Amino acid sequence: MEVAVLGNKSTVLGFRLAGIKNCVEAANNIVDLTRQFKELTADENICLLIIDNSCEPIRDEIIRFIEFHNKPAIVEIPCRRKGFEKSIFETIIKRATGAKQ
Repeated sequence: MEVAVLGNKSTVLGFRLAGIKNCVEAANNIVDLTRQFKELTADENICLLIIDNSCEPIRDEIIRFIEFHNKPAIVEIPCRRKGFEKSIFETIIKRATGAKQ
């Protein structure tokens, strides 16, 4: 089982230095970013996918994936410059409980 990272250049570099081999620098356009996300989540060997704020443009795609799939687990980390925005998990919890978004 492997860990993969999909994020900006700094995030990818940091995780590569930590020994994570499967690190992908997030594309700047939605089509390529969606393709990268789908390729990583389709890989049977990946059990954990770490993403950062650079995946914000495909937030809805990520939320749909999390709602219907258990693997890989997806963890969102903040970018150094942007910090945390509205968490993907906050959106999922609000949907599940019926709270307004």
